[in-house]
Amino acid sequence: MGQRPAELRPHASARHFLGAELRCWRQQRGLSLARLAALVYVSPDLLGKIEKAERAASLDVLARCDEVLETGGALGRLRRFVDHQTAAQPRTDASAAMPARFRVVTEIVAVDLEVLTK
Repeated sequence: MGQRPAELRPHASARHFLGAELRCWRQQRGLSLARLAALVYVSPDLLGKIEKAERAASLDVLARCDEVLETGGALGRLRRFVDHQTAAQPRTDASAAMPARFRVVTEIVAVDLEVLTK
């Protein structure tokens, strides 16, 4: 008996939506992850991660899935949506979140007070 499939959250992001659509098409065609993976020449683990939005899908893999699942190119079109959403999101990595840092250097110069008071 196989594992219970992970619950998907298609409205969490474009990548999640693509993964849910891939699973939907696969199930409609009556294919297991292992069978679809064999037909598109990737590992079942990779397809499972794409479905759960844990890995990004390449256009090549999605094109092969579109062909095998006879989606009419739906998955490839969704990949462009994923790319667009990713490009539109602001950066959230540590370097983008850190404020600019400045180094202030001061120089102390010895002054002859007698010269200044004359």
